[in-house]
Amino acid sequence: MLLLVNYNGLTITMSNQRIDSAQIPREGVYLDFFQFHEAPFSITPDPGFLFLSDTHQNVIEKIIYGVKNHLGFILLTGEVGTGKTTICRSILDRLDGNAETVYIINPSLSGIEILATILDDLGISCSAGAGKKELMDSLNSFLLATDRAKPVVIIIDDAQTMPVEALEDLRLLSNFETDKEKLLQMVLVGQPELLATISKPELRQLHQRIAIKCNLDYLKKEEIPGYIERRLFIAGNKGQVRFSASAINIIYKASNGIPRLINRICDYCLIASYLANEYTINKKHVKQALKEVGSTEYTRIKAFIKRLYYRYAFVLILIVLAGFAGSMRLWTYKNPEASPAINQTKATPVLNIKSNIVPPESTKASYTVLLASHPCNSHRPYDPICNRYADAKKNKPSPAPAF
Repeated sequence: MLLLVNYNGLTITMSNQRIDSAQIPREGVYLDFFQFHEAPFSITPDPGFLFLSDTHQNVIEKIIYGVKNHLGFILLTGEVGTGKTTICRSILDRLDGNAETVYIINPSLSGIEILATILDDLGISCSAGAGKKELMDSLNSFLLATDRAKPVVIIIDDAQTMPVEALEDLRLLSNFETDKEKLLQMVLVGQPELLATISKPELRQLHQRIAIKCNLDYLKKEEIPGYIERRLFIAGNKGQVRFSASAINIIYKASNGIPRLINRICDYCLIASYLANEYTINKKHVKQALKEVGSTEYTRIKAFIKRLYYRYAFVLILIVLAGFAGSMRLWTYKNPEASPAINQTKATPVLNIKSNIVPPESTKASYTVLLASHPCNSHRPYDPICNRYADAKKNKPSPAPAF
């Protein structure tokens, strides 16, 4: 199947149910068709498109609380694509005019370079080639002179790339404080490995000074429709475009609730819908979109998720097997008569001839067999002095004399 679509003099082809994305301009290809004033599913972190899910709302409230109460260090972690940068920019917008803010997006610097960047963004002048002590003294003087009603907030994004030495230098900044509060509010934002780095023994002092820890989770299945509808509405949708329930269900399964992946899939869905001259996105459009996304980020993230599922499933199977084996052993211990008899031979009781105990009826046959094969004492002379029967060998009758 070959479909040719003419858009403003540009011919776009779609063959074998696949979009030829190399021919499609990434911005504005469907804006006029759907009557959007901007692309609804751009992957650029725009706080204007922020969807306040339960986890996003919780994270923002915790960070704002920590900043307003001058608690010092705040840690925000989240997987790739969950919206950490969008959260950072939303917080910067909320603090605008109410705080002195510094936003660092290149944390792979040395400690002294990060310190110099902070002073530069705050407008603190220092001599060229100033050392760490001079920079810290200048920052301390600025903090003491600043109106304490306006906190100084430093947000460092992608902090998982920071070297240990730079993190330790940041810890020293937490010493800027009064008797009642911290003078510098530091928000460290990064992927989950940031928490693993801070948990190292050499950074235990920094770890102990983190006042608030929060984690940004994936969107839940029931939050996906609201997320998509909000972005469409902000872009200018007035009901002309909608995603079917089946399409949303596939999008959730394919994205696992990761906002960045949802945006990429939905963007390609709109392109496929535009090429088909349709306003309702159904599962056919989603499947076409997944073929495009599947060659890039979708494949990597899905492979990562699949590996996690396999590992958890393997561990769960081991736990179930161990529990089953333990319960069987306990049941066998408590019910020995129920355990299977494998080549078990019951020990035959041996009759003590001198005993007066009469064997039970069930074992008389066994005693009879043993007695039949036992040497009979009736053919052996009894020695009344020793109170025993004489040895059969010693009392063997002498052979008859030969004549």
